[in-house]
Amino acid sequence: MKVLITGGSGNLGRYVVEEVKSRGHEVAVFDAKEPRDKSVKFIKGDLLKLADLENACKGIEAIIHLGAIANPTLAEHEVVFNVNVMGTYNALEAAMKNKVRRFVLASSDSTLGFLFRASPPLMPQYLPIDEDHPLEAEDPYGLSKKVDEEVCLMFTRRYGIETVCLRICFVWFPDEFRYGDNVGSPENYRGLTQNADVWGPGLWVYQDARDAAQAFRLGAETPGIKHERIYISADESGTNVDSLKLIEKYYPSVKKVDKAKLKGRASLICCDKAKKILGYKPKYSWQDLFNK
Repeated sequence: MKVLITGGSGNLGRYVVEEVKSRGHEVAVFDAKEPRDKSVKFIKGDLLKLADLENACKGIEAIIHLGAIANPTLAEHEVVFNVNVMGTYNALEAAMKNKVRRFVLASSDSTLGFLFRASPPLMPQYLPIDEDHPLEAEDPYGLSKKVDEEVCLMFTRRYGIETVCLRICFVWFPDEFRYGDNVGSPENYRGLTQNADVWGPGLWVYQDARDAAQAFRLGAETPGIKHERIYISADESGTNVDSLKLIEKYYPSVKKVDKAKLKGRASLICCDKAKKILGYKPKYSWQDLFNK
């Protein structure tokens, strides 16, 4: 299968490129900068220029759309929203014009609204959270991803493009941990696992970049999907405190708690849908990072 990965030169992109290539797919990267892997086809372009994307999509069967501004603090709010929403719209428009079959969106758990809030902290309606939980994003990044999912649905309804929206949780990068790149560090990750307070309102959800890459590959490969929105996270939380104790301390007002699903350090976001539909099986935990 010929797969175009937008944002394939980014921190997560390099893992997705490696994972998709490892299964024999032909990969092209669309980005403003060259990827680390010089063996893949590189198409330099701008997400806000439809013509760039139309050219990149020629002959492509599936698109994995990672290209975005990944944090509302990295640019002015209007820039974050515009790049993320129009970038997704343009990628889907180019996909439609080139008869691309499958489009996999990098959405986010930020759509829930627990991060980057201006108003008081948000309380979950129930735990663990699943795809039926309301989305109350209060920042331009989370809102942009919520809108992106609706854009995907529109292109599915109107043009029949298969769209898979993966709500990716906080990604931890094993290579950066090991080699001391500026994305993650042993001190940062260990601090998160040892002190639940430093997470703020982040639900303590995370995943290894290699598991996120697996999810994107499965999103591109799995047949029989028209439009889905799916959470992707590790099976356990990113801290060493049991989940029910976290809920008791930080979310005591939440009455609907499925204790059977939250034994030990089970993730507060449920990935049952990913496992059922995609066959997603997270392989890595934060302990693997520290044991290298």
